[in-house]
Amino acid sequence: MPEGQPKSLNEQFIPEIAAVGLPWRLMVFSGVLFGLSILIYFGMSIGYKSYLEAKSASMDSQLEELSNSISQKEQQKFVGFYSQIVNLKSVLDKHIFSANIFSFLEKNALPHTFYTEANFNSTSYSLELNGRVPSLQALAQQLAQLEKAPEIHSAMLESTNFNQGGTVDFIISLNFQPEYLAKPI
Repeated sequence: MPEGQPKSLNEQFIPEIAAVGLPWRLMVFSGVLFGLSILIYFGMSIGYKSYLEAKSASMDSQLEELSNSISQKEQQKFVGFYSQIVNLKSVLDKHIFSANIFSFLEKNALPHTFYTEANFNSTSYSLELNGRVPSLQALAQQLAQLEKAPEIHSAMLESTNFNQGGTVDFIISLNFQPEYLAKPI
């Protein structure tokens, strides 16, 4: 055929010859992997399982030997001691640390405030403070100091009484945050 003339359709599109060996090789490779995984599975289930059972039996015998070395009386004493420790922990977890109140008052009392009496109610986390200040302005400053403290849920002035010397007696009720009294400072 001269150049420049179109080739026939059969000449333009040559059919591709499929590689016959590729799917066969892939199938053999997959079969070998499958066989190997089955071999490993049965090796583990038969060989390793018996090894683990032997180890478990050995540990059981050692544990039995150890438990026989400690007398029954000593075991009961240990269980009693452990029970006491657990009970003590549960009691201390529920314990209210009222000593935190002293550090709170020390930190938040203004210099001109004098406390005369304090009554603490552990069920309501409330503290009633009786005290004396030189003036109403000093009382207002002390109440503001107590209200802004993060340990306090609420602070309320219960009563005031003016004395002849110009001083003011007061009663303030404080409600503490339960978290503040739950652990020692």
